[in-house]
Amino acid sequence: MNIEIAKYSGYCFGVKRALDITERTLKKYKNNNVKIYSLGQIIHNKGVVDKLSKKGLIIAADEAEITPGSVFIVRSHGVGPEILKRLKAKNIKIVNATCPFVKNAQSKAKMLSKKGYYLVIIGSKNHPEVIGIRDHIKSKKSVMVIEDEKDIDVLRKNNRIGIVVQTTSTIEKFQLIVSKILEKGNEILIENTICDTTKKRQNSTKELSKKVDVMIIVGGKNSANTAHLAEISKKYNPRTYYIENYKDLNLDWVKGGKNIGISGGASTPQEDIFNVKKLIEEI
Repeated sequence: MNIEIAKYSGYCFGVKRALDITERTLKKYKNNNVKIYSLGQIIHNKGVVDKLSKKGLIIAADEAEITPGSVFIVRSHGVGPEILKRLKAKNIKIVNATCPFVKNAQSKAKMLSKKGYYLVIIGSKNHPEVIGIRDHIKSKKSVMVIEDEKDIDVLRKNNRIGIVVQTTSTIEKFQLIVSKILEKGNEILIENTICDTTKKRQNSTKELSKKVDVMIIVGGKNSANTAHLAEISKKYNPRTYYIENYKDLNLDWVKGGKNIGISGGASTPQEDIFNVKKLIEEI
């Protein structure tokens, strides 16, 4: 049995950066009796978040839970400026771990809005990255999130439309939705804010899925980029399975397969990927 791991698998730059910042912050305040919070998961991987929680990171579900005098780490997905303003007013120290690619999407969105474009954000409506980008736009009447084709039906015709996209979206989805939006405006300015690493990860997963008998995608079930990898792989290989870690692996899936492919999301530790590989090798 030959097992191959996709070339671009595991932590991306933005995730590594966010985790390094979090680890340094936890270490810095370890003996100072200071509470350290994030609003939601720092990255979308339950195993990693559980380890950080044991080291002292408190995962708040609502900003009201974050107490005055504490430290707040902005997750890799970013947050809106009004949240940061409110937290600073409560004497809360801000440590910003927003992915630079997400910051770029936020900046492009603000630029388009300031220039008078009606802003369209292509992405998952409930994803924290998309919510954060949307919250950078002052007028909520001049921005809309489009998740799929059916949302385009309710998009009003506008003279000028500006478009940004969730950094982990697939290029195919981006192109499809943009093509449908073209008839909605006279002047349309498109900013492709999908990060380069995402494109490389998706392409390497696609190419590997084409040449193996079975494909295993490893990563958090709430991770948008990992879900997209599974979606892409399934398109080219029906024997694609999406798991969070080796404990979810059903070895019957790979029996009879000579070539097995493994790919991991941007928030998937290399350890999780290698543990899946090791378990398959033991068959």
